[in-house]
Amino acid sequence: MRKIAFIILLIIIAWTIASDAKTNCALCGKEISGRYIKFDDGSVYCMDCVNRYTRCDICGKPSKMTTRFDHVNVCPSCLQKVDRCSFCNTPITGKYFSYPDLGLKLCPNCNRKVPRCDICGKPDLNLIRVGDKKICKACLDGASFCRICGNPIQGEYMWFDGDSTKLYCKNCVDKYQKCSSCGAPSGRHSHKLEDGRILCDDCFREGYFEASGVKQIKEKVLMFIENHMSMSLSHDIRYTLQGQDFIVEKSEGLSGDLNGLFHRRGDIYNIYVLYGLRRKDLFQVVSHEIAHAWAADNLRENLTLEEAEGFAQWVAYYTLKHFDYGDFAQTLLKGDNEYARGLHMMLKIESKGGQKAVFDYLAK
Repeated sequence: MRKIAFIILLIIIAWTIASDAKTNCALCGKEISGRYIKFDDGSVYCMDCVNRYTRCDICGKPSKMTTRFDHVNVCPSCLQKVDRCSFCNTPITGKYFSYPDLGLKLCPNCNRKVPRCDICGKPDLNLIRVGDKKICKACLDGASFCRICGNPIQGEYMWFDGDSTKLYCKNCVDKYQKCSSCGAPSGRHSHKLEDGRILCDDCFREGYFEASGVKQIKEKVLMFIENHMSMSLSHDIRYTLQGQDFIVEKSEGLSGDLNGLFHRRGDIYNIYVLYGLRRKDLFQVVSHEIAHAWAADNLRENLTLEEAEGFAQWVAYYTLKHFDYGDFAQTLLKGDNEYARGLHMMLKIESKGGQKAVFDYLAK
């Protein structure tokens, strides 16, 4: 009985093997009796179908329906699997361009035609126009923009007057005249004053053109230097707003940017201040010229130019710091002229003996 069961099992296995040996074409479904082609996935195709139908250029299999893209035939199965161009959605069957950081794959045609960001150069259909540039959102979020033309800044840029919040592209720096107050390019909306100075729009709006405004600043400066620097004026001083030509004429040959001038004629003291200066400029100029007036009554007459201007800048330096213009005060230390060198000298003397040491040094 056991022997009969074993024979029956062998017959079943042999029938199964014989059944498996019959191969049907994966395309036409007919049983294959002759030559055929077998692919890596195990699918088998008869030679009639291989010769009759177009073969897919991706998988190599014959197909009753292929689609042609860029000189490449693709079967429906491969069409579902291949990558597509991120812009035109065309299946990518050959050469393509990849932008992994953006998650993009582009066909050659789109890589040529799709607009590119003027900053990063990457393709994008949603570019944003800023000035005369078209930029992507990522670059827009991280860009700095020129104060004048509004374009995103590429490459070299500058800022002026110690204010790094206002940036200027090199093109605008080269193109426009410099503002007489801040030194930045004056831009398309500059203002020309009667004395020939050019002011940018910001400096013009901030400028003081009436004596009443300057008078308030003068009174604050006088109070500060008397209470904090022990400098009391014994002379009456007349303060007037003047143009650049007038101040240059009264300066009798002094060089440099003359925003103000202490002028003494015998016992008559005048301080001339340039009209149109900004608030912080006025604090610097008024305190500087008041220091000269005080020095005329309290310090020795044979001060060198470096000592005289250094002392006036020293007073202006502390005045600016007191009125919350510390960044502007630091700009007085820059440069290689009598003003900057003299200020460094005064600060060095002060560091060894305080304010009194400065007064004693200049009074001897």
